Amino acid sequence: SKNHTGHNQSYKNHRNGIKRTRRPKKMSMAGMNCKFVRNQAYAKRGMKCTPEEKTARLAAQKEAQKRMEEKKATEKANRLQELEEMKEAEKLKAANKQAKKDAAAKKA
Repeated sequence: SKNHTGHNQSYKNHRNGIKRTRRPKKMSMAGMNCKFVRNQAYAKRGMKCTPEEKTARLAAQKEAQKRMEEKKATEKANRLQELEEMKEAEKLKAANKQAKKDAAAKKA
């Protein structure tokens, strides 16, 4: 005896038309990095603010950026100074070594 048939099934399927699947309005977060998803949610919540808060935040951000630039500039100047001092020390060391060699050569 017959257990299965596909007779009439494609006719029934096409009666109402075979439609494309509907695109989801919001992408699924299933299978995503949960740490990223959680951080994204916090970031979205943090973005919600009034225009006054936004201007205050921007001002604070600019101030922080200015401070960082100044700090970078001072650190760079300090580093250059340190390098210069190291070069001077090496020159002095080399000169002392040479002087000792010359003194030893004069004695001998």
